[in-house]
Amino acid sequence: MGTKRTLQSVVDADGPHRRDLEARRRILAAVLDLLEQRGYARMTIEQVAVSAKVGKATLYRSWPNKAALVLDAVRSQLREVPTEETGDTREELLSVAKHALAGFFGSPQVRAILPALIADTAQDPELRRRLRDEVLEPRREQSRTVLERAIGRGDLPEDTDIRLALEMWAGAMMFRGVFYDEGYDDAALNRIVDATLASPPRFHSGGADGPAGASGTRTDARQGS
Repeated sequence: MGTKRTLQSVVDADGPHRRDLEARRRILAAVLDLLEQRGYARMTIEQVAVSAKVGKATLYRSWPNKAALVLDAVRSQLREVPTEETGDTREELLSVAKHALAGFFGSPQVRAILPALIADTAQDPELRRRLRDEVLEPRREQSRTVLERAIGRGDLPEDTDIRLALEMWAGAMMFRGVFYDEGYDDAALNRIVDATLASPPRFHSGGADGPAGASGTRTDARQGS
């Protein structure tokens, strides 16, 4: 009896790993194309197999169900969140905004599939949960480290609402990508980062003479995250 193999993300000069990688690329490309054409609800494993020219058994060896396959395809369009410390807060924030957010929401392929995927999450709580827990949350936590570093340097106030700041960035970029079919250029990214540095969302906005100063307390920047 043969040994089951899953499709590995391994690049070899030749051999089975090379064939696995080529098959994986075809499969994920087929998933993205079918999501654009049919949406999540109407896309089937059978359609993916036919489009990618592989057997259904090949798909099920690597992905237990359609949701796992779609999430893997979405992840294939994501660049790593840049969390490297450079010593320059503005540069680090721009890198997060550009590579982790704008690069994703501005991608033509992502703009094509995102409306259908979001629509289908309304009818499929499990898809919504997995999209949030397996794709969105890990990336938000990585991005959070960059803003926390900015707070530690004193470049952002201690009561900065990090979660809200990141949601404002992502929401604005998704809105433009989905409804206006365009992304944020470098000039727009510079403006959104500069606006965040100049006036970030805060848990208390009263300043020294406002409610926060009067109470003598300060809200932890992690509160509400």
